[in-house]
Amino acid sequence: MNDAAPGGLELVRRFVNTVVLPEGPDELGTLEKANAWCLSHGLTPVQNQAHLEQLRDFRETLRDLLFANNGEGDAPDAWERMRPFLASTRLNLAVNPTSGLELKPEDKGPIASLLAVLYEAQLLGTWRRLRACRKLSCRFAYFDSTKNSSRAWCSMATCGNQAKAHRRRQRERNLSP
Repeated sequence: MNDAAPGGLELVRRFVNTVVLPEGPDELGTLEKANAWCLSHGLTPVQNQAHLEQLRDFRETLRDLLFANNGEGDAPDAWERMRPFLASTRLNLAVNPTSGLELKPEDKGPIASLLAVLYEAQLLGTWRRLRACRKLSCRFAYFDSTKNSSRAWCSMATCGNQAKAHRRRQRERNLSP
């Protein structure tokens, strides 16, 4: 199944997936790794360790929003946690002669660029289909391209089957004397 998101939203998906949970490799693990990732994706490098910590916190707040998009977690709380990131960036409206108004990052930092993409995805109606896997130990970001927008796991072959097998075992335990 194709997990890629349309347009700029694919950058957000890839950003959230820069770490394999729970303790896998983290492409934002060091300042050098984070700067390499940012540059390879057309984003401005991180300035210092404090900005790197903020970038990692932003990633996990986005993951919580994607988890909420999948019907899990607390969406209002996750949106509230976005406030400090908005306060730390400068975004402006700009005129695009072919499409009208656009939200553009003024400071060109990675967070501002990703926030502008998130805003555009909300306007286009694609944001709600970007989700995090329901399996708590996974929470891999994917784009739900199913017709009825019902996909719950990053992969039915792994996380989905494991969840269904776990539920079946629970039912069998509850039925046995």
